[in-house]
Amino acid sequence: MSVATRFIDDQPTQVAPAAAETLYQFDESPLLARQSRQESNARSYPRRIPLALKRAKGIHIEDVEGRRFIDCLAGAGTLALGHNHPVIIEAIQQVIADELPLHTLDLTTPVKDQFVQDLFGLLPPALADDAKIQFCGPTGTDAVEAALKLVRTATGRSTVLSFQGGYHGMSQGALSLMGSLGPKKPLGALLGTGVQFLPYPYDYRCPFGLGGEPGV
Repeated sequence: MSVATRFIDDQPTQVAPAAAETLYQFDESPLLARQSRQESNARSYPRRIPLALKRAKGIHIEDVEGRRFIDCLAGAGTLALGHNHPVIIEAIQQVIADELPLHTLDLTTPVKDQFVQDLFGLLPPALADDAKIQFCGPTGTDAVEAALKLVRTATGRSTVLSFQGGYHGMSQGALSLMGSLGPKKPLGALLGTGVQFLPYPYDYRCPFGLGGEPGV
């Protein structure tokens, strides 16, 4: 982490790289000590940012020592509205108050149906008329794994093309499609030769050194 932003008396303060390293060397709280003792090194963020968090609102997070920070991680991009947005809280409270079923596997519910209708309403009409929900999963990695199974089943072929440098998750199939070699090097072949990597298209400087008209 090259630059950190720390809140002191509600005023943001930019911290230089050397100071940022010191900033994150907090005295280990009992929570962090237990996490280090009981969780494996598969955890990644806590090993770089040793914080035990207790409260979050909007773009701010607060640790158990009362220190406040700007959350630049934002749930790996999942918190577009920030932490604990009033609209989200109200919707969750309403679901609980209405005693709606919270775990129904693939069975539909009014809430799930509304989600699907809203999603289809955002699609271009030509796509929405012919689209189907393949799998309602909570993560992008779930979507990647489902896509792998779907395309192999539908085509009868096994080879998949993936762009170099992409990140798709840490499951076996998703790792196979990832361009970074570090996380998957100890794991062996994964999907083996079933994945071929290509560079992203780049008209200005073609990765293959080819000329010609843009887009060709």
